[in-house]
Amino acid sequence: MTDKARHRTTVEMSRSVPPQVEAGTDLTLKVKVACPAGCDLRGRLVKVMAPTGIVVQRELIGFENLTNETDEFVVTAPPQVGEYAWNVVFPRHELKGVVHEESALTLTSRIMPHPTSIAVWDVPSPVVVNSSFEVKAGLKCLVSCQLPGQLIAVRDEEGLQVGEGKLGDTPWPGTSALYGTKVNLAAPIGEGTYSWTVTFAGAESEIPHEDASAAFSFRAARPPDYKVTVTVVEEDSQTPLQNVQVRLGVYRALTDEHGLANLDVAKGEYDLDLWKVGYEMHPKTVNVTESVAIQVKAVIAPDKDPDDERVWM
Repeated sequence: MTDKARHRTTVEMSRSVPPQVEAGTDLTLKVKVACPAGCDLRGRLVKVMAPTGIVVQRELIGFENLTNETDEFVVTAPPQVGEYAWNVVFPRHELKGVVHEESALTLTSRIMPHPTSIAVWDVPSPVVVNSSFEVKAGLKCLVSCQLPGQLIAVRDEEGLQVGEGKLGDTPWPGTSALYGTKVNLAAPIGEGTYSWTVTFAGAESEIPHEDASAAFSFRAARPPDYKVTVTVVEEDSQTPLQNVQVRLGVYRALTDEHGLANLDVAKGEYDLDLWKVGYEMHPKTVNVTESVAIQVKAVIAPDKDPDDERVWM
């Protein structure tokens, strides 16, 4: 009996597999199989194997330049973080009296948690000591995961949790993948400037995510005693100016469509500073011993560098 011819085979990837892949995400693969004798192996199967068994089987459908190829297909990375391997196997088979030997290729990647970022906004400052206040916070997965129901925590300078919030069921209005919540907090009992942190523990989510944090600062002040009303008008026309930034010591406000800004402040002496692009307004000192109304006249400023703009924190 004549021995059957035996041909070696080789397996290669048409595109490389990245060394790092986010957990649970899809990888697009395409496999090449070649026989040094130039055999057409179309119709034969290629298997992608994981430790748990066969992940997918694809048929060789192309034959060009003595190489067979599958079409593009997708495998999904596991949800666990760590080193992971797939074996791409072309099984041994007999075709027209020729035995083609099995060949295999191992693909390795490190499965990574999804990157995340936290945003904090609408932080009031100052807040009244020993009172309650609210901030808004949001979490975004940079792989665009849905994150409803995830918990974020607020911690003080000592790392103690002072509040938490559960992310909403849908993305925050005006965003595509930022899931937000409102967090109610208790203000410190002492006056001063504080820096707290919003945190997210990504390992607690179903698909692993990176931990994330973002700091925010605010001032705590004693309860207000009086109301200070600031009216800003353009000097020549006496037209009220809207959206003027008004700062009275640690207290801040924006003027409305009537040029008015109301600030509830504690008794004391404060520097009054105002700003709006295109205008000049001179600062002054205000000694608040009762509720008071102040009018400020704004002068159209000479042209300035458009980058010379102020942002108050």
